[in-house]
Amino acid sequence: MRKIKIAYVLNTIFSGFIALLISTFFAGGTIAENYTDKTWVAPEFFVILPIWALGCLLGLLIYKSKVPGVYLFISILITWASIPVGIHFGFNLAT
Repeated sequence: MRKIKIAYVLNTIFSGFIALLISTFFAGGTIAENYTDKTWVAPEFFVILPIWALGCLLGLLIYKSKVPGVYLFISILITWASIPVGIHFGFNLAT
């Protein structure tokens, strides 16, 4: 049980950091896109973060469940899938 909790915390920290970096990168735009001098050219890419948060919240069920491995798997799947799914949604919202 202790290993599962450690794996959940490490996954949450690492995937959250990566999701935050990628969402701010896409939301900030490139030099060619950011001619308006705004900080966030395409804020619709922040949709990555609520999807990631859903995976994080579902992972909290590890602490109350009798089968925590299932919730760890679901949490890892959703937190890492939030990045490509959020980018896809962001591109659809941007156009």
